[in-house]
Amino acid sequence: MTDVDHYIRAATRDNTRLSYRAAIEHFESQWGGFLPATADSVARYLVDYANILSVNTLRQRLAGLAAWHLDQGFPDPTKAPHVKKVLKGIAELHPVVQKQAKPIQLDQLTLLVNSFDRFIENGSPKEALQSIRDKALLLMCKCFL
Repeated sequence: MTDVDHYIRAATRDNTRLSYRAAIEHFESQWGGFLPATADSVARYLVDYANILSVNTLRQRLAGLAAWHLDQGFPDPTKAPHVKKVLKGIAELHPVVQKQAKPIQLDQLTLLVNSFDRFIENGSPKEALQSIRDKALLLMCKCFL
């Protein structure tokens, strides 16, 4: 492996490579697509999985397909205007509802802020400094409640 190859490989995380490989396998094995793909086949792939996979999963699969095409020197079919429109239509017809976390209650926040005192008094100098910092951040949040 040359130095250039070494740095190129380091530019993409192992999990990303695994995810992209899974996207390619899904496109070829599960759906029966052929690579290099056409924009029409990518659009049909999206339509076939619109009711099954989330929009974010479909976007991730498109990223894997795009990476494969670019790495192999082929034009990227996922950037075709009608592929983008199909994905936009799927997102419009199958919206994702964002999960909203419940806000922390004032009594819970007070307990949390007070829990840092033991690290400030009995912890190592590093733990004490981190606890002072964290306590200050939480106290600023408390001011806005």
